[in-house]
Amino acid sequence: MGGPALSMFRTLRDHDGTPLVALDKDELEMDGFVDSEGEIPDDQPMHIQRLSDGAWLVRGVTEDGIPELPEMFR
Repeated sequence: MGGPALSMFRTLRDHDGTPLVALDKDELEMDGFVDSEGEIPDDQPMHIQRLSDGAWLVRGVTEDGIPELPEMFR
């Protein structure tokens, strides 16, 4: 973890009344959130934090907890 910050546009979708935004599977795999069979675990906790109008931060929770933000985002 801790590689270069990647950025992309995604579309907000309505999934049976729940708003969803898809994360890139390749980036999840780079950070260890895809299992050895290439599957995304159903029970992977994610921490979502609203930062300001229209801005959210998503962090994958590990056994060590919620990762600290890089200095540039504090």
